[in-house]
Amino acid sequence: MRTYKLIFILIIVILTSAEGAFAQFGKSEPYVTSKVVLSSDKLKPGAAFELAIVATVKKGFHVGSHDKDAGYPASLKLTAPKGITLAEPVWPKAERKAFPIAPDEKIPVYEGKFVIKVKGKVAKNVKPGTITIVSKLEVQGCKDDQCYPPQTSDVKLKVEVAKPGEKVKSINKDIFAAAMLRGDHIPKPPAAGTSDDAGAMAGKLASAGIPLRLAMLFGLGLLLAFTPCVYPMIPITVGYFGSQVGSSNSKVMKLAGAYVLGLALTYSTLGAVAATTGGVFGSAMQSPMVIVGIAALLVLLSMSMFGLYELKPPAFVANRSSGKDGVLGALMMGLVFGIVAAPCVGPVVLGLLLYVANLGSPLMGFVLFFALALGLGTPLFALAAFSAKMPVPGMWMVAVKKIAGFLMLGAAAYFLKPILPDSIGNLLIPAIILAAAIYLGFMEKSLRSSKIVASLTRVGCVAALAAAVAMAMPSSQSVSIEWQPYKLNSIESSARSGKPAMLDFTAKWCGICKELERETFSDPEVIKMTRKFNTFRVDGTDRNNKTMLAAVEKYKVIGFPTVIFFDSSGREIKSARVVGFVNSKEMLKRIASVK
Repeated sequence: MRTYKLIFILIIVILTSAEGAFAQFGKSEPYVTSKVVLSSDKLKPGAAFELAIVATVKKGFHVGSHDKDAGYPASLKLTAPKGITLAEPVWPKAERKAFPIAPDEKIPVYEGKFVIKVKGKVAKNVKPGTITIVSKLEVQGCKDDQCYPPQTSDVKLKVEVAKPGEKVKSINKDIFAAAMLRGDHIPKPPAAGTSDDAGAMAGKLASAGIPLRLAMLFGLGLLLAFTPCVYPMIPITVGYFGSQVGSSNSKVMKLAGAYVLGLALTYSTLGAVAATTGGVFGSAMQSPMVIVGIAALLVLLSMSMFGLYELKPPAFVANRSSGKDGVLGALMMGLVFGIVAAPCVGPVVLGLLLYVANLGSPLMGFVLFFALALGLGTPLFALAAFSAKMPVPGMWMVAVKKIAGFLMLGAAAYFLKPILPDSIGNLLIPAIILAAAIYLGFMEKSLRSSKIVASLTRVGCVAALAAAVAMAMPSSQSVSIEWQPYKLNSIESSARSGKPAMLDFTAKWCGICKELERETFSDPEVIKMTRKFNTFRVDGTDRNNKTMLAAVEKYKVIGFPTVIFFDSSGREIKSARVVGFVNSKEMLKRIASVK
């Protein structure tokens, strides 16, 4: 089997396992429901009729109105068969209210029940029988101090088209009369100078034009390029592209472009899938199968650095690109980087995925994520291009490729460590450092081009040997929070005892969970502050564990790690919820907010 075919199969495995990981997390409960009613029991060919969408907002919630200055304007999409004409919806007048989340601004909202009216007409040639009208009402719900992901209320109404001469009765007069009394109207555009709500990202995107949306996401991607999860890829990028010496400017640009394209394709595909399936991004990129796929790709790429084979594109691609090599390897590196960066960009990707999932447009999902990924990849493009043009004459080129190979093996070990037993995972990276030090210091001929280089290399490798031995030494067991295994009634039992509760969602395969345990939960001050809590832990190592799945569904957990705080009455303090890694200082702030 050719190398490129093997790599393509691995990519399919990654995408397949990611899809499976999406399915494990449930969707949030609806805060808006709707129904569709007609002004008549049947539709009469050639006659007009009225249609109303009666929406009910859950108690304690409000949703953005259809007004342009709402943070996330409500929208309605109606679909009817041929011969049924529907006019523009007539929206109810919004109530403008100030909330703690934006105390200085009155926001147009709907609360309780509201009715949207639509006038329609039936063509004369519509045949008698059953037809279906589909309503999709999209809104974003908020409480006083926080907002939730947008939701769509889908309703299908089946109605009969009357036969010639058949009587049609008026119905639902109270609904249509009530709508008239409230003075429903089609909102006018806001006055010049009206600003958009500075709330959630989804709201901003919804109110912006497509060019502005793309610019916003590109800028956001640039900011994400400087987050910690990007750092491991910097030496790998330098090492990989540093081996592409002697290339022309045009080839360097192609290689760097292929690198960024691979990154963009990872996220764009994710966006298209989300828009198609309405899926929610949870901890897919922490799935053991995904991690194994990442490690396998990195190992395959490292083998090419050691000269076991040369990555080449398929013949039909090579023929069209004048036989340029290295493009496929650069593309694969970009695909890997897109997954590597996922832990840091996860919260942003989650928000964007929720948005495109509600849009329902795979093309728009692809384009929006492509813009985000281009911003994320722009600094890497510059780094790759610079690395490929560094002067590395003679045998140094061989040394750079070997170093890049060891860096990729180290990265593979880094990603495999969370899913391996500690007895193996803790030794994996030291073993690779040890092998690299011995090989580069005492066996690699390219580093013996001069006595000075050889001496410096050996000194560096001896230091690396010492570091590897120190890393492999067993460390003393750190003190941590004392956790109790979570049971289905743990939080309720804690409330009955009058104590607040702390609930941690973790898993052995979750690398960030281990970082949270090692850096934050072992802090003496954090341990001291959590003694006033009943501390429970949900172990998600077994993805089929029924208790874990029930807890994920009950508390709407979208990824690991998640830490949830409850007050002494059993009510969740939503503002204190932790998703991902936070340091001790931030954790102490969250703990202090719980009574």
